[in-house]
Amino acid sequence: MQVVRGIGASAVRALWKMLRMAWLLVMSLVWGTAAMAQASGDGHGAQGSPQTSYRVINLGPGTIAAYPHINATGQVAFSMLGAGRTAGFFYDGTVVRNIGSLGGANVYIAGLNDAGQVAGTSLDGHGLENAFVWSAGGGMLGIRSAAGGRSYGLAINRRGVVTGSFSHAPDGAARPFRWSAASGVEDLGLAPGLPWPSAGRVLNDAGLIAGVATIDDEQTHAFVWTRSGGTVAIDTLGSVESAPVAVGAGGEVAGNRLASFDDGGDRPFLWTRAGGMVDLGTGRGTTAWVNAMTPGLHIAGGIGYADGRQRAMSWTRTGGMRELGTLGGRTSVARDVNARGQVVGFAEDRAGAMRAFVWSASGGMLDLNRALHRAPPGLVLEQALSINDSGIIVASSNAGLVLLKPGGGHAGGHVLGPVLAPASVTVGTRLDARVGFLDDDGTGTRSVNWSWGDGSATQAGKLRESGGAGTASASHGYTAPGVYELVVTVVDRDGRSTAVSHRVEVTES
Repeated sequence: MQVVRGIGASAVRALWKMLRMAWLLVMSLVWGTAAMAQASGDGHGAQGSPQTSYRVINLGPGTIAAYPHINATGQVAFSMLGAGRTAGFFYDGTVVRNIGSLGGANVYIAGLNDAGQVAGTSLDGHGLENAFVWSAGGGMLGIRSAAGGRSYGLAINRRGVVTGSFSHAPDGAARPFRWSAASGVEDLGLAPGLPWPSAGRVLNDAGLIAGVATIDDEQTHAFVWTRSGGTVAIDTLGSVESAPVAVGAGGEVAGNRLASFDDGGDRPFLWTRAGGMVDLGTGRGTTAWVNAMTPGLHIAGGIGYADGRQRAMSWTRTGGMRELGTLGGRTSVARDVNARGQVVGFAEDRAGAMRAFVWSASGGMLDLNRALHRAPPGLVLEQALSINDSGIIVASSNAGLVLLKPGGGHAGGHVLGPVLAPASVTVGTRLDARVGFLDDDGTGTRSVNWSWGDGSATQAGKLRESGGAGTASASHGYTAPGVYELVVTVVDRDGRSTAVSHRVEVTES
């Protein structure tokens, strides 16, 4: 996302830090960090026979631009980077639709509620960031103060209340806001001793908002806001940094803090109005962090060790902090948790490959790749990113973002595996590509279309299908160097389409 000059430099840096934190965390999980690659350890989770079988639904190709969100009904909102832009998408349980934008090229989704309302940030036609709320029936509505300027939508609750930050004229400082259809944009103000810029980050259904104020362009301190109590600073531990991650149903706030700049890393905290901010410790490690929390205060995250090892972590009030093991490899991280105590994330297997997992207290850690019902050829689930209370999981894979639904039966449409093709080719050399797929509902295939990303005509290629399984193949010669994204789209006889993509670097011969 491009920053356009107009507000204070400190405000821009602080707001960008907020948006980039989620993006960088996604990228670190997708590509792996150096610390993960060098991690070592001997613990591993249970890997017994799976008790649940999952069917796969392709959601979209491309690179994940922000963590996906899933609601109670299994609807999913997500942002993907492809073809040089970031777009927002909504899966309604049957089809995936592009939610559009406010006139600009990039859309970042930050939240989804059970009513199917989506919140986030879109560039407008002038290149300015603009918070929005979207629904299938109402489309995209921009959220901005009467004074104009930039705004960023960062969270939404079940009642359709959105929080984030907006720039406030004439000083251009970023301020936290609360928005609802009834009241419009409300400036939340500041807690005593906390400066601008500030932003609301998370909120619960009762309306408590937790956010951060940025100090000296870098440090962040956590605050909460309620209608009755206004804005209150909550960091009572003297942290040099603190930031909220999630809010419980009773107004509890979980997040991460840095005790001192030489402390070695983040530490998780839980704040309550009665007990203040409590450091949850780091288990047997040197650092730990929160990635998610249920309304009932079940926390999921990770524990880090001085030697670079990482372990997925679960914390509850009754059980305290617990390491969840690995899949036989050296590292694991928990990304989300549901009300049933199921934790999802990624873990290295014995070969050091990244694999998506689901964990429960009764079943231990399970590689989700071992629990798929009729997986398409070559599909590998790399990490599980979100889970709802019904156990439906959103995961990243080598075929893009996918949905994993517990139980058998047909998901409808086709299920595609990854595009099998070289990652690089020279100009003039034919690139041979193929993809395997399953006809999940038995309707048959109408067509397969190959788009090579270089402006050439779409190609039909070859198609073989028998017994509900098929393979499509095609070849193409690029005439100029560059990085291209080829997209293959399979269309069933009912007109439903499923697509996967593959990035190709073309070099001079």
